[in-house]
Amino acid sequence: MKRAFLVLLLIVATTGFSQKKKTTSKKTTSKSVLAKIDNLTAEISTVNKQKKIVLFVLNDGNKETIELSNNNPDLNPINFAITPFTVNNVKLYHIHWEEKNKISTKLKNEDQDIVESQIWNIEKKELLLGNTQKSSHIVETVFLDKNKTASETQERNRKEGFEFNLLPNGDVILKNKTQQNAYTYNASLNKYEIKKGSNSKPASSRKKR
Repeated sequence: MKRAFLVLLLIVATTGFSQKKKTTSKKTTSKSVLAKIDNLTAEISTVNKQKKIVLFVLNDGNKETIELSNNNPDLNPINFAITPFTVNNVKLYHIHWEEKNKISTKLKNEDQDIVESQIWNIEKKELLLGNTQKSSHIVETVFLDKNKTASETQERNRKEGFEFNLLPNGDVILKNKTQQNAYTYNASLNKYEIKKGSNSKPASSRKKR
């Protein structure tokens, strides 16, 4: 009887320890400050190895949160900057950062340079304009026959998105190889609008005969 009681006591103790161990598991969190200006603080927030860029806005002792990026375990922004500017008596903020990514497989290596540009009306917590530009350098092994007995190494560059240029008057130019657009801030509507007649194509380098 005494032995049975000891066995029962051991089972109860083991079960209780197991339940306690499960309930005490917590999320692992950390933060890293990227920039501070005015009442704004940008940080990398890490929860369970998932990273995202968060902007904290302090108003009259109250802290509001704006998420600037999605969750990404490999997020590592560089050259992060917050630049305030004023257009039509409205204070806006240009937020800029860059990323360098590397993707490697047995047959392909790709180095990516990413430039992220955002314009925010912080007072209204609205993203007015966002742009992502990506440049990739790719080195790839390509097979020349179906049996994969012969191959060659091919190297190429690839560009995606638009180049972002914020002008001193608050206008924005977005351009790539095929087109160029100008945007201007409409304060009454609180949005950037494309300028009429600004859509243009880069001049051709071909010489007329």
